[in-house]
Amino acid sequence: MVSMEVLRNELPVEQEILHLSGEVKIGLVLVDIVNGFCTVGSGNLAPQAPDKQIAGMVDESVKLAKEFCKRNWPIYALLDSHHPDVPEPPYPPHCIAGTDESKLVPALQWLENEPNVTLRCKDCIDGFLGSLEKDGSNVFINWVKANKIKSILVVGICTDICVLDFICSALSARNRGLLSPLEDVVVYSHGCATFDLPLHVARNIKGALAHPQDLMHHIGLYMAKGRGAKVVSEVSFDI
Repeated sequence: MVSMEVLRNELPVEQEILHLSGEVKIGLVLVDIVNGFCTVGSGNLAPQAPDKQIAGMVDESVKLAKEFCKRNWPIYALLDSHHPDVPEPPYPPHCIAGTDESKLVPALQWLENEPNVTLRCKDCIDGFLGSLEKDGSNVFINWVKANKIKSILVVGICTDICVLDFICSALSARNRGLLSPLEDVVVYSHGCATFDLPLHVARNIKGALAHPQDLMHHIGLYMAKGRGAKVVSEVSFDI
């Protein structure tokens, strides 16, 4: 099995430090920081025991959300939310609309009352596609344009699934000129997390694929950077 040290040497992810002064209009995107993915015992895809990486992601996301709200900077929060009769293969039922699973984690529920926050329920992996309305408009695109956002800072779960899909779509839309004036898509490594499903466990679950947490988190960041996102290991603010 490939060790993390070998992986980091063979597939290095160079990370920057992001300092936010307010000179460049930036928006924070929170991807699926809901109970159904983050709170122990809260459903089929929630951690079944305390998870250090996921807990750290939540803590970092809360810190960023507080800083953005203090400055009245725009926040776009994506919430996984599914109709009970519409499956999302290959995943089991999760984050059913109207249940606690589809709600923000307790540490972020205060965002629901903040005027600078846009909440968007989505029923698919990719939050960009999940922002499409029936009339063809896109709530995320409208949010970027209305706030004249030049850079987005992305955090959430899972690094290699919902976060990565959203980043890839946002970058493609930017490259096609659909997201003007957006220039940069930035992902904060410590503000992201993924789940852990070791090989020995996956072997006993029909149809399951092994998903080692640290490895897949790293690969998610590597893929995001390869698509054109900036990856940062630290975020700081002017006082």
